Amino acid sequence: MEMIWLLCIASPQQGDLRLSRPPSGQGAGGAAQAHDRRVFGDLRASSLSTVPPSPLSIGILLSPFYVEGFDFCYSWQCAHCDQTEISRQLQGKKSGIFQSPGFPSQYPNGVSCTFKFVGMANERVKITFDTFKLQGRSPSCGKDYVHIYSQLEDESEDLLEAKMIGPFCGTQEDNLPKLVVSTGHVLVIWFFADNEKSNKGFNGTWEFISGEIYNMGTEAPSSCGYTIHSAKSSKGFIFSPTYPGMYPDNLFCHYNLIGRKGQRIKLVLEDFWLFYGGEYCPFDYLRIYDGHSTTKPVIATLCGTFNSSTVLYSTTEELRLDFVTGEGRLEVDALPMQANADYSFVRKGFNISYEFSDTFVKLDSDFVREGAQHIRGTECDLRIMSQEESNGTIVSPNYPGLCREGVVCRYYLDGLMDDEHLEKVKVKIYQFEIKGNMPYCLLGFLGEHEDGRLSDGSVKYKFCGSIIPPVLTSQGPRLVITLNTTGAALGGGKFLGRYTFIPDFDIDGEPIEEGKCQFSYRSNKKATGYINSPRHPGEYPINMKCEYIFIPLDDEVIAVTVTSFILSSEKSPPCRSGDSLSFMEDISWPVTHNFTHTQTYCGQMSPGPYVSNRPLKVLFRSDSKDNFVGFKAHYKFVKKRKMANLCRPVTVPGSGSGGTIISPNYPNKYPPLTMCEWVIQASSRSNRILVQIADINIEGKYGREGKRPDCSASALRLYSDSTAIRPVAELCGKAKDSDRDVSFESRYDTFKIAFVASPTSLGDKGFKISWTEIHDTSYSACEGFQCLTNKFCISADLKCNEEPNCGKGDDSDETAESHVWAPIDLGCIPGCVFCSLLLCHSKPTASASKGLGAVR
Repeated sequence: MEMIWLLCIASPQQGDLRLSRPPSGQGAGGAAQAHDRRVFGDLRASSLSTVPPSPLSIGILLSPFYVEGFDFCYSWQCAHCDQTEISRQLQGKKSGIFQSPGFPSQYPNGVSCTFKFVGMANERVKITFDTFKLQGRSPSCGKDYVHIYSQLEDESEDLLEAKMIGPFCGTQEDNLPKLVVSTGHVLVIWFFADNEKSNKGFNGTWEFISGEIYNMGTEAPSSCGYTIHSAKSSKGFIFSPTYPGMYPDNLFCHYNLIGRKGQRIKLVLEDFWLFYGGEYCPFDYLRIYDGHSTTKPVIATLCGTFNSSTVLYSTTEELRLDFVTGEGRLEVDALPMQANADYSFVRKGFNISYEFSDTFVKLDSDFVREGAQHIRGTECDLRIMSQEESNGTIVSPNYPGLCREGVVCRYYLDGLMDDEHLEKVKVKIYQFEIKGNMPYCLLGFLGEHEDGRLSDGSVKYKFCGSIIPPVLTSQGPRLVITLNTTGAALGGGKFLGRYTFIPDFDIDGEPIEEGKCQFSYRSNKKATGYINSPRHPGEYPINMKCEYIFIPLDDEVIAVTVTSFILSSEKSPPCRSGDSLSFMEDISWPVTHNFTHTQTYCGQMSPGPYVSNRPLKVLFRSDSKDNFVGFKAHYKFVKKRKMANLCRPVTVPGSGSGGTIISPNYPNKYPPLTMCEWVIQASSRSNRILVQIADINIEGKYGREGKRPDCSASALRLYSDSTAIRPVAELCGKAKDSDRDVSFESRYDTFKIAFVASPTSLGDKGFKISWTEIHDTSYSACEGFQCLTNKFCISADLKCNEEPNCGKGDDSDETAESHVWAPIDLGCIPGCVFCSLLLCHSKPTASASKGLGAVR
């Protein structure tokens, strides 16, 4: 009798070999031979006593060590724990259990156990672990561990040269393969324990299973490859080599499917579990080629988990599948000590059903028409991309015949969306035949989907029956239409439609002309709403021109309030060029249609609220340079009677003197939705009006040093003439004393002041304006008071009235150095000088008005 044990020692370790007397009656006169494939010593049985001899010190460098004829142990006590199961020697049930020595008690120290399972040639070995508790920590496993050899080709194969799975140790069963199936008919488990602590150990079940399911076709020259011909099997299954057990590392398997001309191939991922290491599947993957070789286009590279809802189709009669596995799998989001994921994932592999058929949708030119492209991997999905305002037709499969039952085809129509273009698509159905009753459409339907990029992609509307669907229009650049004949009556259904890509500006309004960025607004259509730049809050395209035209009724005004405004990276650039927002009024309405420019805004300083009782055009322009988020504005048509109660238009007679104008409720808060207008009329056509800011506290940001103010909620506008439509100034914010030293002079004999507060205004203290009539001295001397610096001739009544009346940089009307031109008796000079000094001191001031938009 000859017995051989394999002993492996890692270099440069030294070990002790102990031999013990064989059982009575066995091996008498025999010899023990110890060698590392070379005999280096004999130990005669006669020299053995009941007490083991002194250890034989040996050193072996990664070599198997053999002891023939006697029991032995290396360094530790011997334990008889090996288990061998051979299928051909079993009668009946071909399954059982394996377990560590002493299980469920703790296993002894210093043991080395081998569990060998040898099946028939057409069998595989399947093992599962039920309990697993060893000393050590994964993944190093420096104490006790288990190795699994599941890729052996023969029972005599050298384990040192064989691929192994492991090592496995510790008590975390998540790091242990749940199920292992051998690639051949042999599987070996090797258990090793050191001479220190022990644990409960492990137990599990083993089973010899049929290997027929893994014989999918003719085995390719590669050790893991198959070719499947439709002539031999039109339907079947493709399994990974060890499915449903854990697939091994470093595998490469390929599967070629070859059908007849005119056939296509359908794959259903019935059960799919590959480790997902990231979007590009860097560790394990199944790559599917749309043809017989790796030079063909890739349909998909798959990893992670899938089920039977994932269905793929070939374009032609051939497919190739490459199954590749790696090693050193890592969980990207895990902590460094927990990142190893080689065995924490259920690496079952895959079970994929296949079917060859010539009844799948034919991808000929009658179906895939000009401008359309079949989406690879689908049965009949099409993608149609705009060629810039292009158009074409889409039809059901087999048109003009009926599409067969059980077909689902999706049509993805994508308009342009880039720096210069933004499109939407319209589809008009001309022929339609799908039986059923709306809205249920249980026998099939033509459906319009929500954009899958913006929602879950569910069907928005279903159409069936005898009525042709309405025109379908996308809400963005994409429209998805689904033809579904699943459950259809015999014969399926059909349709023909024509699509057109048109510019889309994502603007709410009544288009004036299709394809043009022109919109009109009337109160009988919508009394209040929003307008915006194209794509807002996204960036608007370059080279755009958009018009928003508001037509109020005779008893209405239109109020526009800008709520968001970014047209440049600069806060307050000059508006001579670049992106801008302009306001225009039809000053000749209703006689003619002639919009005249009033104001232009750019940068980031938001326009003030705009109110007009005439047709108003808002014009947005972008140049060919940078683009930004643009603007958004609220509009509202308001009845004049609602505005009149707040502030009536007022004509203020100059009377040759001056006065003040204040905002409603000044110095308390002015109300929202306010529109006030004052026109100051000089007493003579040759006189002019001077306006100076006495006080201002209006929502917004005051414009200093030549910069534009930011007056989005309320604005004070000054016009150099009553007929002027462009203001000389737009003011808001809070002015400092130095800011108030600014004046405005009329061109002719009138000056207009307008104040607007938006519906969303929160109110503020308001403003006070001092106005003065300047007398013409071209043909006569000044008969009143002449300002010292600016030389304005004003009424003598304005001297020392505690209001600015002489203009910017001149306060002589409030000081004693000024001159009052009047005939004087020289004999009274001392007394007159005294009276002049008293004049500045004793002149009373008028009380502030508390009314709405008062004049004094």
